[in-house]
Amino acid sequence: MFRRTPEDPAILAARAAAQRESTTAEVERARLVAQLDREQQEAAATHARRQAAADEQERRRRDAARRVERAEARERRRKARAEFAAKLRPVLPLLLINGGAAYAQAAYAYSEIAPAAWNGPSRVAFAVAFSAALESIAVYVQWHAHDALMLKAHATAASLRRAAWGIAAVVAAINYAHFANGIAPTAAAIAFALLSLLSPWLWGLHTRRAQHVQLLAEDASLIDDAGVEFSPKRRRMFPIRSLMAARWSIEHNERDPRKAWDGYNAERAARAAARQADRTTGATKVTAPPQTPNGPADPAEPVTPAPALPVAPVREPVRPTRVTARSLTASERVIAAHNADPTASHGQIARAANVSVSTVKRHRPHPEIGSPFRPDAAATPVNGTPVKVAA
Repeated sequence: MFRRTPEDPAILAARAAAQRESTTAEVERARLVAQLDREQQEAAATHARRQAAADEQERRRRDAARRVERAEARERRRKARAEFAAKLRPVLPLLLINGGAAYAQAAYAYSEIAPAAWNGPSRVAFAVAFSAALESIAVYVQWHAHDALMLKAHATAASLRRAAWGIAAVVAAINYAHFANGIAPTAAAIAFALLSLLSPWLWGLHTRRAQHVQLLAEDASLIDDAGVEFSPKRRRMFPIRSLMAARWSIEHNERDPRKAWDGYNAERAARAAARQADRTTGATKVTAPPQTPNGPADPAEPVTPAPALPVAPVREPVRPTRVTARSLTASERVIAAHNADPTASHGQIARAANVSVSTVKRHRPHPEIGSPFRPDAAATPVNGTPVKVAA
């Protein structure tokens, strides 16, 4: 009864085989689990490395973006400062001048106008308000004139500038009266009066500069050019011609100094040629056939033709000239008076010809010593009528 039943060897062999397979499966499972753990760890490490690299890249990108933003912000601030300085630079002297004039008004208002019963801060506030109000009137009107000129309202700008000058003159008189010794001038009175008076003029300089810049930005051709500018040496060597060439360049809208100089010289040469042609045309006239002093030549006497003289070609006039009658010369008047009355005395001939007696003696023909005048000159037509010589 207590004896164990022997088991079948086949069952034992199958059980042993099943146990070996189970052990092998457990080992394989443990190996796979370990391999999976290693792969998971490697994947986690790879992910961590990639995440760290991505984080580092993102951090660098953010740092670079912040650096770019800071650089852009610095550039914007630099440009803003430069623009502010560019705007402030031309108006800074104006602000200083207006500030000096306002200080003078404030000092006078604090010491003379503000009630003495007020405390110090109240008197200072009143003096500052008084000076700012008084000095800002002309500046405000001049600012409106500046704005009108920028908007191309030239008539409005001109009237506002005149009003600003009038207001500045009144304020300058007030400043002068504050610091003058009665009506006698003092250094402070003159200085503070000039500060108030010159403010519109300086603002006008700034306005004209701003308008010039505006016209350059819109279209440079809108600016009325004052002509060419020649070198100082050329102006010293040719002062009159340089002035006339500059005038010529303004009239012909020429900005090139060489072209302006050549153009004026060409026009000057053309005018000189025209004057020479006019003189040549005026000197050319038709003369009558020559006659002898004692009358016309004998028809029976053979006439030898005079040799032909070379005639210079006459230039055509550049512009038509008006032919006017030539007045009588002194010799022609003496000869005409003598022909009218050969027996008259020298004094009578002088009165008739409206010349002196010496002129009569010099030009009056004397039969006993010959005629001092040329026969052809006596026969020259005068005022369209030939002068006849007495036989």
